[in-house]
Amino acid sequence: MAHSIVIIDDEPWIAIDLKENINWKDLGYKILNALYDPSMALKYICEENPDVVIVDIQMPSMDGLTLIQKAQENGCTSLFVILTAYKDFSFAQNALRLNVKDYIVKPIDPQEIIRLFSRLKPLLAAEEPQEEELPPSETGKFHEILNYLDEHLDQKLTLQQISDTFFLNRNYICNLFRRELDCTFSHYLTELRIKKARAFLLHTNLTITEISARCGFSDEFYFNKVFKKSEGISPGLYRQLKKTGDS
Repeated sequence: MAHSIVIIDDEPWIAIDLKENINWKDLGYKILNALYDPSMALKYICEENPDVVIVDIQMPSMDGLTLIQKAQENGCTSLFVILTAYKDFSFAQNALRLNVKDYIVKPIDPQEIIRLFSRLKPLLAAEEPQEEELPPSETGKFHEILNYLDEHLDQKLTLQQISDTFFLNRNYICNLFRRELDCTFSHYLTELRIKKARAFLLHTNLTITEISARCGFSDEFYFNKVFKKSEGISPGLYRQLKKTGDS
């Protein structure tokens, strides 16, 4: 089965170059999509969770590292590869912290791409779900994970972090969420953040900025966007309408 790739770059010709000058099928990959708007791309990869995301480091409105951070906060488990026109890798420390796997320097060298994605295949193979290896019950361990998420909701939470904390394979954890709750890790974490946000809005006088931070969102703008998608209205309006209705 081919591993899926999403390309994110505000310059369409870069995506075209990547798509047309590499024999992805022979490498064991397929290009799932090429996206040019960072905000739309963020939503897409969080929903589709491709195996690999190639993302440009320099984009308007949202740079590549910010996009990666937000995607991981939202539970995206993709492997990330940075695309850059610069050989000054001053961003390397942040990239490593975000578990970025490698980088591609523009202009694109097809042979280097082939070598890079050949190196990634063992990592992707290790992440493939092994349903038959799941024991009959991991209820105790799963509840530990749920409690950990609830107690650390104000922090940056990624599937990789949970994997490292509990010494479990990332896809093993994903399988537990599907089996026990019939949802993805990403979906559960987002719902948990929104549930906590609703409680803060209704029962405290914390500001929207404070609630955003306590629920683990990277910034107030992103919190507003996710909350509105879930509830249909902004956090401020939600608080106003609910408190008016209760009075």
